[in-house]
Amino acid sequence: MLGRRLRVRFIALLLIFVLVVLFYRRQSDVEPYLERAGSIIGGGSVLRPDGKEESPAPPVQEPQRPDELTQATTDGYQPPAATTIEPVQQTSEQSPSRQTLSEYNPAKQWLPVEAEDLLPHEQGVGRVTVEKPSTTTPNAIHWTKTPEHFSLSSTIQLPSGRASSMPKIQKAKLGSDKQRLALIRTSAQWNWEGYKDRAWGHDELRPVSGGHHDVFNAWGATLVDSLDSLWIMGLKQEFDDAVKAVENIDFTTTPRADIPVFETTIRYLGGLLAAYDVSGQQGKYRILLDKAVELGEVLYSAFDTPNRMPMTYYYWKPTFSSQPHRATSRVVLAELGSLSLEFTRLAQISGEPKFYDAVARVTDALAEWQNNTRTPGMWPTIVDASGCGKPAQIVGPSTLQQPLPEGVDGWEGGHSMNAGAPVQQESRNRQTQKEGQRQLKEAVAKGEAGVGKIIGHGDPILEGSLDDPTAKADLIGASMPRKRQIGRGADNSEDFTTRQHTSQTLDGNDLCQKQGLTSASSRGTETFTLGGQSDSTYEYLPKEWMLLGGQVEAYRDMYLASADTEIKKLIFKPMTPGNHDILISGDLKVSYNYTTGDYIERLVPSTGHLTCFAGGMFALGGVLFDRPEDVEIGKKLTDGCVWAYNSTATGIMPEEFTVIPCERADGTPINGIEKGCVWNETRYHEELDPYRDTRTKYFGDIRAPLTKALAVTQATSQTTSSPSLQTLQGSRDASEKERVRKRQLGDALAFEEKVSESPTPAVALPASTADDRYAHEGTGAAAETTASTKASGTMQTPDAPQPAAAAIYTPAAPLSHKDYVTEKISDERLPPGMTKVNSRKYILRPEAIESVFYLYRITGDAHWRDAGWAMYTSIQDRTRGVYGNTAIDDVTKSSPDQLDSMESFWLAETLKYFWLLFEDERTWSLDDWVLNTEAHFFKRPK
Repeated sequence: MLGRRLRVRFIALLLIFVLVVLFYRRQSDVEPYLERAGSIIGGGSVLRPDGKEESPAPPVQEPQRPDELTQATTDGYQPPAATTIEPVQQTSEQSPSRQTLSEYNPAKQWLPVEAEDLLPHEQGVGRVTVEKPSTTTPNAIHWTKTPEHFSLSSTIQLPSGRASSMPKIQKAKLGSDKQRLALIRTSAQWNWEGYKDRAWGHDELRPVSGGHHDVFNAWGATLVDSLDSLWIMGLKQEFDDAVKAVENIDFTTTPRADIPVFETTIRYLGGLLAAYDVSGQQGKYRILLDKAVELGEVLYSAFDTPNRMPMTYYYWKPTFSSQPHRATSRVVLAELGSLSLEFTRLAQISGEPKFYDAVARVTDALAEWQNNTRTPGMWPTIVDASGCGKPAQIVGPSTLQQPLPEGVDGWEGGHSMNAGAPVQQESRNRQTQKEGQRQLKEAVAKGEAGVGKIIGHGDPILEGSLDDPTAKADLIGASMPRKRQIGRGADNSEDFTTRQHTSQTLDGNDLCQKQGLTSASSRGTETFTLGGQSDSTYEYLPKEWMLLGGQVEAYRDMYLASADTEIKKLIFKPMTPGNHDILISGDLKVSYNYTTGDYIERLVPSTGHLTCFAGGMFALGGVLFDRPEDVEIGKKLTDGCVWAYNSTATGIMPEEFTVIPCERADGTPINGIEKGCVWNETRYHEELDPYRDTRTKYFGDIRAPLTKALAVTQATSQTTSSPSLQTLQGSRDASEKERVRKRQLGDALAFEEKVSESPTPAVALPASTADDRYAHEGTGAAAETTASTKASGTMQTPDAPQPAAAAIYTPAAPLSHKDYVTEKISDERLPPGMTKVNSRKYILRPEAIESVFYLYRITGDAHWRDAGWAMYTSIQDRTRGVYGNTAIDDVTKSSPDQLDSMESFWLAETLKYFWLLFEDERTWSLDDWVLNTEAHFFKRPK
């Protein structure tokens, strides 16, 4: 008894000891974090679970600055006011042209440093959910206007003079359809009331649950995006209420760490400018222009890079934005090339030419590269906008033995490794990241001006400064920056592979060779498309030409060059059961052939809702530039989207789908110019079942050995069966053979035992123990056999039939080709003519009705009004939620599920285009206005 008590006490003491150790170990883990959190300037750091959004930082007292920063400034820190846009005073004189990085060393405002500020991202995300503070935080961090690091010696001016004469765009003369307009306005008003009641001031309404969603910086995206729609539809009181709410928006602060420049420009900046334009630029609505200028200043800061290409995801907090940066090497084309209309209109109204200069330089870069891409006339969806060629390691005297590991997120100058330090093979990824983060955090904490520089923590590089021999000498042997690793897994690019060196260093020119826009990968596959990631870049070419009064021919030339390539390479006639005369715009994949060095083009016959804008673009361009064939192409492209709407169970087009291109005799697709295409059901079924021959062969290959095995098993079973007892005696070898035989045929013996008749039912045993079943204890004959074996040393088997052979699995014959196709069409709910529905949802997109609107205004054909109304009724029938219209999950289902999402473009674009389709064409005429990609109206010059 005593021993048991001692054991219990010992175990209890041991448990107490373990708990104490764990407690103090946890404390030791938390205390350093708490110490660091307390030392971070501004505080606000919290431990939070992964995936949780950061809460607003509580008010904190200003901490004491480090000695270095205290010596660098003479003024105490003053928290910026809520709308401060004043520049920070410089401590050194600014160069009249471009300022070198080393010249810029202002007294930095000492602000909270957060994890999201430390490491910039190569590619951001447009929609990021944030938690909007319920009240204004007094000590919230605000963007401040700082001196430019790469200032300009001259500014590209807006074209002056009278606008050129342009062709008349509109032909429609049917007047307004008041009955349909009333229904559309009622829907818009109902959606607006739902937003106002349930999500006022937030970005988006959740129309099913009545909640809200903040995904675009929590500035009220739906509110701003809907302004000109409210005015155009005659909802003037709702417009006035929204304008009052705009006064309270502070574009200098946001709970989100970065600003998506493209989304912010088209929704917020475009919405403010359009509202100011359509309301007649009245004095009582001056706040709209003021807020547009305020936001424009913030966005303009994203262009402060060596080559003036914007940082498309702009980290706005002064801790980061005050440092010099460059655009990234992987930029989405549409996010780079779809800023021109909004910045141009801002420059026109505000009289500040720098906004036009910002986008004009982007246009110049696109124009320079346009005819030198893999598909001349177009640009790939992903672009290297860094302006920095041959990004490579800066290697010190020692040899770099190994390339950087896969998966290390590189950043120009964000981190560095000491030159000459050996790179270890083991744990290299983690060590590099930790070291880089440590150095960066130290640099930020000390207020170094070099954090986030293009090259590294050492002396910076200015474009053109590499021509200075002194600058080159200073760079040799400098700290080694980490090389970009973005896209290595997919690009297979030589440019993204670290070069090997043996006792060799890179000279200054190897560090950053000036270049224009270029491919993000020299060897990876590139995509050329009119769909997502590219669409609005091409859309803005003719529209910018219109907004500038036809005075800048570059936009006309760029549009014509792109349109020719699109017609030749992307646009094709799909094969449909009704032999419809329609067109589809697909994707062109261009790959690199490592053997020949040539490029291989492959048309992917997939399209989507985003691509439906192209019909309106071609029709508009055809009128503007006297290309009647483009108007016809625009008609057929738009009819292709109408066909897709009419093909589904809901009467709504899917987000993305795949079809079969009509082909010439040589197998190449028929493009938009050619005639002729007949439905071929045999080919359609072959596309749905491309592996039927393989499937049949595979069935034969696996059936043959199984049939043979079954025959062997049956023969073995017949030869070993006996109605009488058998005495198994002999040597160990004979017993071993029998044991092996039974193991090999264990499943067959077990099955035969089950189906055979026996006076004494046998106990079912696992197949794995079939060879040991005679050793199991039992009753009846089994027990007697065991006893007999023990007594005589020999094993007796009962007078019972041997187990029958197991049934060997024989796969069922595959479906016939016809049955397979029929089942696939049924199971996948494939609309006629579509081979795949890549994405089945509908998120209230406007692109199809946008092109229908353009085709009606340009041609005057009533067909487009009928087509548009059919689209409207289908959408209303399937998407009406509790508080507004909602996205749905699957347009191929007769009763799709609601997704509880209403993006701001539903009120800003989709309902507006439906309204304009049935409005009097003399109102809001395309001869007087140009619309941005979010359907915002900008006044055309006269």
